[in-house]
Amino acid sequence: MQDQMFNQSWHPLDPRVARTEHAIRKALLTALNSGKDLASLTVSEIARQAGVTRKTFYVRVGSLEQLVESLVYDLFQDIALEIDDERLKMPIARNSLSMSVLHYCQAHQSVLGPLVRQCSASLFMKPLTKVLTQMLGRVRQVNQTPTLGAFEQAYLIAAIASVVHGVLRVWVERGFGDAPDQIANFTDTLLIGGIQNILLADGGA
Repeated sequence: MQDQMFNQSWHPLDPRVARTEHAIRKALLTALNSGKDLASLTVSEIARQAGVTRKTFYVRVGSLEQLVESLVYDLFQDIALEIDDERLKMPIARNSLSMSVLHYCQAHQSVLGPLVRQCSASLFMKPLTKVLTQMLGRVRQVNQTPTLGAFEQAYLIAAIASVVHGVLRVWVERGFGDAPDQIANFTDTLLIGGIQNILLADGGA
């Protein structure tokens, strides 16, 4: 599953670049899966495990923090790309979007698990917020809803991101043992009605 996500997310023109980035990502996830926190890892360690130089690491991915953010972004961007516009039409079918997210995360738990367990929430929230902002734009476009004010959009995205991260963290901590439909029912009860009410209001006023 881990390799599948890498192949879906990255399509560099140069196959050597793809192999290098794949090796770096795999080395990081292997280290995190071993129980090490991101804060305890070094670029030298991950570069060595990936079979690349420190210089190559910095050129290809920047920093360990940027690498984590890139992995999180690709994970959720892949989910977003699988959701067609028809499923974004309001009223949104109960559990539809939540189940898509949860099933994808469950299939890629070897990637999601270590990122949630061993990395700070801030590194997870930043890329998640970026994807959610893009998705909100799609929802507004599909439904031709009024433009949200900056205040409403900022707090709405922050609230959604916080719930998503919190739910996933608990799911990871519980070993992915809870059924996706049960989690979807819970998250939709928290989110869907409120989101639709805000989007359908007159510009969030």
